[in-house]
Amino acid sequence: MNQTDIDRLRTWIGRTETASEVLSPVPGQCLAATLSLPPQAHPQGSLPPLWCWIHFPDRTPSDRLGPDGSPTGNPLRPPVPLPQVMWAGAEIEFLAPLATGVETRKISSVADMTFKSGSRGDMVFVTYEHRYEQAGRCVLVERNRGVYLGPSDGVAKAHLPRPATREKAWLVNEAVLFRYSALTFNSHRIHYDVKYTTEVGGYRALVVHGPLQATLLAETFRAWHPEKTVRRLELRARAPLYLTGEVTVCGGEPENGAWPLWTLTPEGGVAMECLVTAD
Repeated sequence: MNQTDIDRLRTWIGRTETASEVLSPVPGQCLAATLSLPPQAHPQGSLPPLWCWIHFPDRTPSDRLGPDGSPTGNPLRPPVPLPQVMWAGAEIEFLAPLATGVETRKISSVADMTFKSGSRGDMVFVTYEHRYEQAGRCVLVERNRGVYLGPSDGVAKAHLPRPATREKAWLVNEAVLFRYSALTFNSHRIHYDVKYTTEVGGYRALVVHGPLQATLLAETFRAWHPEKTVRRLELRARAPLYLTGEVTVCGGEPENGAWPLWTLTPEGGVAMECLVTAD
């Protein structure tokens, strides 16, 4: 990419889109089934942290999807000349419960764009800000990062975790990946198309969604600390997590009111790390 490409892409910063939806309880019931949650963990009138991601799906027509299955016609997706886009992390602030059955507005904008070069060549990080409003009040603010990059070499960098004080294993097999893709209307092929994933994407197996890992991290915290109210989540993807049939979430000792959690790769490294602030 040259400076002309960069200057052209940066003109997308500030673009905004607004969507409205009445938050039906049905997607939440489906996500609870997908994660095999016990009845007491099912949503009761409001959405648990990160369950907002099963609402406001991208509605790009199928004939406008890119070769990797991701939407190219989204009005907030800049025309980055790189073949793959991945979820890189997010910071979410929970200002009030996100109630179901309520008209909700989601105001999205392209907040920032940075350009880097790494082991996979040029990389473009795009930050989106999403604000969720109910009854004229902002109840949730999310800053979400995507990264555009070249094919993977299949080798994940080793990020060693801190010592874990507890662990929880989640069933994550092909059916769970399919259900989560369906719930979030995510057609990215690295989550269901083995041939594309290994021969074109450069990964060695199907990849567990970044948002699914993030949801498992948040759900683990909710299971371990049912008395706590989550105020903020900070998430960062460190390495691809390949499908093995199970995802292990680890937790460490809290510091200054923040709890570290992470998903573990089969090799013992960190796939995604999370810092939960709660009271």
